[in-house]
Amino acid sequence: MQVPVKETPWEGAYPDIPNWSENFCLAGFDPKCGVGFWFHLGRYRRDLDMWRELVVVRFPDGTAVGHRAIGNARAAKDGPGGPCYAIRVLESGRKLSYSFSGGVLRQKSEDMLKSLVPQGLTTPMTFELVFESDSEIWDLHKVGTLQDFLPSGHIEQPGRLTGSFKIGNETYPFDALVNRDHSLGPRDNKDLKNHQWHQGYFENGIAFMLFDAQTRSDGKTVFSEAVVYEGDKMYEAELDFPWRCDAQANDKKPVGFSLTYEKGTLQIETDGFKGDSYLSLASPNDMYTGVYPSKDGVTMVLAEQSVALRLNGSVKGYGVFERTIPGIIRAEP
Repeated sequence: MQVPVKETPWEGAYPDIPNWSENFCLAGFDPKCGVGFWFHLGRYRRDLDMWRELVVVRFPDGTAVGHRAIGNARAAKDGPGGPCYAIRVLESGRKLSYSFSGGVLRQKSEDMLKSLVPQGLTTPMTFELVFESDSEIWDLHKVGTLQDFLPSGHIEQPGRLTGSFKIGNETYPFDALVNRDHSLGPRDNKDLKNHQWHQGYFENGIAFMLFDAQTRSDGKTVFSEAVVYEGDKMYEAELDFPWRCDAQANDKKPVGFSLTYEKGTLQIETDGFKGDSYLSLASPNDMYTGVYPSKDGVTMVLAEQSVALRLNGSVKGYGVFERTIPGIIRAEP
């Protein structure tokens, strides 16, 4: 399998390009155990030898963990790592491991909307997870030059994630389909108005991934990309996404859209939101857990939600729905 972006971390001198970054992301939800998550590991823009880890976990009782730290204690040639979180590429294009060990603050998910996640009493949390896939890789580099917030090199892949989460004295076994990505290139969030990054998996073996975004300067849809999977085979799809969330109060409003590919049209709708978590973006390319307060208006919210889905009115499914909801993006020097 040819991998469009080198799977292991960048080696050697970094490109002399403003706001250059490298990022690894994993997003998933297991409806059986009720745990959803979003893990993001990116090079820290103030020192590219360090990694900024963001580990967000949503639990079935309505609580969430929002962890952020910077360092490189767990970095290696075969995978990136920060102080607590590490990724290892076990087999390029097919198998990776994800692990974490540290103290985290667990709070009600809605409290993430009130402020950045504070320091406080922490609870030990660990996870050991393995991702495996024979699915084709989705290469999104073609939209990299159309805007500034999605890097020029970007790949995504669905696969099965197995393992377990342990927090305090609770253990949650995890076994579900999830989505990973890896991106390289310059990145600046300042012109992002909103985006939708969504993945779903259905009982009949059909899955989808989509990425849709609008720019702040002109309000236009700068790209709207999607693929459909039947098993491991990928098909390009045309996305019709009629409604984008315009306010945080509407982030649980039902969403419906269609995907048309060579075998027909799929009608997909949310069938319930099963867990919420919230973050903030900053410009050029930093991120925080929780929503930072702003005296100048409403802050842009990065919502990460676990969802139940329905295909063509009857086939059950599940997935992760990421959205930015329009607002102010903090500029950082």
